[in-house]
Amino acid sequence: MAMFSPWWAQRTGRERVLVGLMLVLLAALLFWLLLVRPLAAARTVAQAEAGAAVTRLAQGQALAAAIKARPAANPAAVIDVLNRRLAEAGLQPAKLEAQGPGQASLEIAAINGRLLIGWATALEQNDGLVIEQLEATRNPDQSVRARLLVRSAQ
Repeated sequence: MAMFSPWWAQRTGRERVLVGLMLVLLAALLFWLLLVRPLAAARTVAQAEAGAAVTRLAQGQALAAAIKARPAANPAAVIDVLNRRLAEAGLQPAKLEAQGPGQASLEIAAINGRLLIGWATALEQNDGLVIEQLEATRNPDQSVRARLLVRSAQ
């Protein structure tokens, strides 16, 4: 400040006004560049992110409403489909039990491995069932013993 005082004293009144005006304009420019512009850019980004979040929320709420509106799975329907498909394939289940809503446990004592895979694939593709678990063990006669946990895809 000591160096600035003699220099300031040597200036005329008009020069002092112009230097003061220049300093005010410089301060306004720095305020604009360092504070206002970055905050405006951040606000624009935040508004875009908020809009995207509102869209995702609406999609999530619509999905939740669709899930709530879906009827409860009927365990008898899964067993009926399995019984029908077993009869069509000429298979006899060793065990067929409901395991809960829309689920059933199936055990087949002897089936050809390739037939098993094709039959299980057809259940998924044609009947809307999902094979949760499939366990196959080889029998002495080259057939397999299969245990399946099947559920409704709904």
